[in-house]
Amino acid sequence: MRKLLGIIIGSVFAVAILAAMGWGSDQLYPLMIDTTVADETMMSRLVAEMPLGEKLLWVAPWLLGSFGGAWLALRVCDWKWAGWITAGLMMAIAIADILDLPYPVWMQACAVLLPITGGWLAARLHHKPYPGEPLLG
Repeated sequence: MRKLLGIIIGSVFAVAILAAMGWGSDQLYPLMIDTTVADETMMSRLVAEMPLGEKLLWVAPWLLGSFGGAWLALRVCDWKWAGWITAGLMMAIAIADILDLPYPVWMQACAVLLPITGGWLAARLHHKPYPGEPLLG
């Protein structure tokens, strides 16, 4: 039960990081077109013309979300696969995102590599709680 709870809490936290960073990116770089009616060529031109800072803000949540979610999942249940499952969820979200919009090749590679890197970093930084140490303290 604790493993499932760790996966759920870590995944919710990862998606919350993704949503918060997406909101922040939208505040810094608002879109000037209605994306619901835009055709694929218009969207590919929009993505190609984005400044580098905006593109980095689009891929950073894939790393930070998987790192934060995986670390929290590991901290809650201390089971290494909880972190990798959370990172896998972030990878699935990132891949679904790149299938929706025509991203450059380097951003497509980031959709796979950054969630794996975030999960790996979380696993490296996580340590087993000592007996008597508070779970999240």
